Amino acid sequence: MMSGAFFFILTWDVILINTAIGHVLVELNSYFGLQSGHEAESVVVAGSLFDLDGNVNTATKNKVVLSMVNIEQDSVYREVEAFKQTEGGKGQRIKPKINVNLYLLFVANLAIYTEAMKSIANVVSFFQINPSFDYADFVGTEGPKGRMSFDLFSMTFEQQNNLWSVLGAKYMPSVVYKVGMLEIKDQQIESEVPPVQELWVEGSKR
Repeated sequence: MMSGAFFFILTWDVILINTAIGHVLVELNSYFGLQSGHEAESVVVAGSLFDLDGNVNTATKNKVVLSMVNIEQDSVYREVEAFKQTEGGKGQRIKPKINVNLYLLFVANLAIYTEAMKSIANVVSFFQINPSFDYADFVGTEGPKGRMSFDLFSMTFEQQNNLWSVLGAKYMPSVVYKVGMLEIKDQQIESEVPPVQELWVEGSKR
């Protein structure tokens, strides 16, 4: 398993992983359009190099492909439990949020090698100019606070060899980014606790 990679940190109550990835794709494609001098198009797409049957995925041919290669729970900032108080004074026990680390790989799946290297350089340049995004930039979110930050993750030759073996492909110009943590929280109530109405101190009711 890789020791690091592409993380997101999103701290509102419920957020889908594809919302964050979709935002990055829109911004990246706009940047590629500016670099080429043409209207923005889907140069960067989310997908895989092969389909479920092991055949070449034609939808990602001649594209810069963004793939999630791993997902894991971050145990460092793990919460034990969470409580939420209602207007009636009751306490609701809610499952704690989960901090999830995403590993995302950008692959230049292009026929012309020099163009592939140029595309990866554009990806690196984009995140150099845009090292972070505020949560408020995401479509469909309301009132979030914070941001997700991007750091280039340098893989060792051994890690690269293992990754491309799993992918079942020969190495192509590519790059991995470490972004942070994605906090996923389900608002489903586990139980309700009635409000405190009586208090006993040293055997005396108050």
